[in-house]
Amino acid sequence: MLIRRLPNIFSLFLLKLATSQRWLFAFSFLLGVLLALSVHLYQADSAAYHTPVPLVQYDWAYERWLYSQGLLSRQEDPDTSRYRDRLSNDTSFEDNLDNTTEAFYLYSNVVVFCMVFPTNADSALTIRNTWGKHCNKIFFFNQKDNDSIVPVVRVPAKSAFDLLCKSVHQIVATGEVFDWLLVTTEDTFALPENLRYYVAPLNSSQPHYLGHAMKFWSQIYNWGHAGYTLSRGAVNLLLGKFDTEAKCETGGRYWKNGDWYLGKHMASMGVKVKDTRDHMGKGRFNGYSFKKLLFPGAVSIFERYWKDSLFLSKDGPKCCSNYAVTFHGILSKSKMYQLEYLFYHLRTFPYGGTIGNTAPPPPPDTPYLTLEEKMKNEALDRWFESILLLTTPKNLHLLIEGAFREEE
Repeated sequence: MLIRRLPNIFSLFLLKLATSQRWLFAFSFLLGVLLALSVHLYQADSAAYHTPVPLVQYDWAYERWLYSQGLLSRQEDPDTSRYRDRLSNDTSFEDNLDNTTEAFYLYSNVVVFCMVFPTNADSALTIRNTWGKHCNKIFFFNQKDNDSIVPVVRVPAKSAFDLLCKSVHQIVATGEVFDWLLVTTEDTFALPENLRYYVAPLNSSQPHYLGHAMKFWSQIYNWGHAGYTLSRGAVNLLLGKFDTEAKCETGGRYWKNGDWYLGKHMASMGVKVKDTRDHMGKGRFNGYSFKKLLFPGAVSIFERYWKDSLFLSKDGPKCCSNYAVTFHGILSKSKMYQLEYLFYHLRTFPYGGTIGNTAPPPPPDTPYLTLEEKMKNEALDRWFESILLLTTPKNLHLLIEGAFREEE
């Protein structure tokens, strides 16, 4: 009986709100209180998941590893390192690593393969032409389309984890040796150089599963939006459990949660997630774009990022590590090329140079390329001066200046 009268009761309530200011004020006040209370409870609930920013000293792990290789790092003068023994119009070196640099040594000794799941060939091509060039090798896989130019390899799959698992099988089947496998989405910009710097001290033959750790349905995993990396040891464990592509189909049931299933299988084999923040508590694997992370409050408090993340970093200018590995949410191809320029081509010199960082040469006394061009321009000047009443002479400012000097 009461259920039948609900429409009438609701209509009467709306009529009261529309005709009575007291009812409207009381309803608005009550709604505001409930909203404020829900926000407060959400923030209090989320605070329980916030891991305090670690206040630890820098561990010098990378420097100790480099020393164990019989090497030491020293800073080079950017002017001489970039421009010495090169032609003034040579820019080819910008796309190639200098074989005397630390980055080249890491590229040769810490082999990083990258794996991306693009939705179309244009996205794959953009990645290949930007940050993908800095991987030792990059692979593109898609469950629907195949493109032989980029190339994008079609891998029929029944779930996101199935696609991930079968793609890893195909990479390993090439027989090429790698130490680390970086997995990202098509709208992620990655810096493989910073990944090499981070993982160099680690033994890649041991199982390592690194990324931005989150918790969902009581399962801890590394968030796919932030990208994650598997050591060769972790890849071997995964393919030991799913030793055929047919078995990959049993590892997951849904799309868009391959990262969750991967974390579940890694945990079942004893491989746990790690805190990948740097010693200042800043994030290396970032599941949002610069636009959201660098401005406080841009990531809504209602997003599960704040509640489900195990190891959080502050938002705002101190959000991200100086050696960050990934940024997610780069939605346009032009932004990818823009970031490629800013990260890999733009340089600021802390002081003056003598080879490449020098002032441009002064303009020539005469802008004419040939003597004939100069003679034609002089003939035109004489013609314009002969019809002074019809046009303004080029040296009008000098004539005016001379006239004022005569008056003085």
